[in-house]
Amino acid sequence: MTPAVSLIIPTRNRAALLTRMLHSLDRALAAVDGEAQVVVADNGSTDGTAAVIADWIARGPGRSSVFVAEPGRSRAMNRALSEVHAPLIAFTDDDVEVQADWLREILRFFANHPQYGAAMGRILLPPAVTDPALLARIAYYGTLPFYDRGGAVMDDKHLYGCNMVVRRAVLDRVGLFNERLGVGASGMHEDGDLARRILQSGERIGYMPAVIVYHAVEPERLTLENFRIVHLRRARSRFEMDPERSWGSRLAHWLGAAASFAWWSLLRNSRRVMRARGQLICHTELLRLQWYRRAESAR
Repeated sequence: MTPAVSLIIPTRNRAALLTRMLHSLDRALAAVDGEAQVVVADNGSTDGTAAVIADWIARGPGRSSVFVAEPGRSRAMNRALSEVHAPLIAFTDDDVEVQADWLREILRFFANHPQYGAAMGRILLPPAVTDPALLARIAYYGTLPFYDRGGAVMDDKHLYGCNMVVRRAVLDRVGLFNERLGVGASGMHEDGDLARRILQSGERIGYMPAVIVYHAVEPERLTLENFRIVHLRRARSRFEMDPERSWGSRLAHWLGAAASFAWWSLLRNSRRVMRARGQLICHTELLRLQWYRRAESAR
């Protein structure tokens, strides 16, 4: 029997986080009673991930995995897509916990909103995270992908890989993930690139307020070094998506970021300064990549 929804979970060397994620998924699977298929896409893990996956698969039907040794989250997800059969394909990550009604709400949303070819759910802070100092660090760095547009269904333009759903027919039409993007390649934006292609095809993306995941808060991601790495990856991914953008456009964005950084520094607004610093890192790297590409072409 064809499942109503297929789920793909990419992972690499995060056995402890994956264990927690799969435990939360067990409750969501129980709520839809056999209507879901799950494929865990292991992108070359060398820790205890394989044992975690094997144990979980043995404990229930409709569960399988693929192993892709070559680096690239997009490559692993594309391989998993060859194994799924449902008309709806959901994606989530190993560093979230899904709400118990997560899959049930996905099915309800698409049954009630046939106008959407894809949809994005909410990504929230875990309820147990209440420490004021930690909350301040999360807000200061702004590097975790929380997403909350409120409680009403509406059109959206974003897809984040830890809580998104795409109709199989739409994916067949617009194509798979760009394997030059994402973790293990450029660093990110494989989901944003897919959203862009879906919208360009004329399909609509919806916002699913009742489809909720809780993103893990890892202290190592709340550092200046990780902040810098995130924005460098953002730049490299943007360049991969749009390598032909003009020098003038890139320079204008850099000047805007520099002006914003100077202005908010003058006003001593630390959070705004960090947002501007991230943009400045990103646009500086884009200019460097543009220069490097020009130099390579001249050889």
